Amino acid sequence: MDKAQMLNLAETFESSLNNDLLALQEALAQQDPDPVVRLLHSLKGYVTFLSKDELTSQIIELESVSRQHGLDLVRAKVMQVMPSLEQLLSEVSLWKSVDLS
Repeated sequence: MDKAQMLNLAETFESSLNNDLLALQEALAQQDPDPVVRLLHSLKGYVTFLSKDELTSQIIELESVSRQHGLDLVRAKVMQVMPSLEQLLSEVSLWKSVDLS
């Protein structure tokens, strides 16, 4: 993959993760389980490609929990993993800024 393709992939990842995290927080605030499950499934689909094993395991578990348990438990688990997802977003943004310099 060349540099332009890598940057395009990073930009797509950054945009998707940012949008999905905002939508997830909104769905949790609205107490609407359907978009929560959908968003967690989406996150599982692409975040696991760029995350470390620990975060990958947490996302996979979180998506599974969202299908089997109520929003209170899911919300608590989302809040536990949110700092790691925000850190991943920050790292991708930093990588892009360094790579573009």
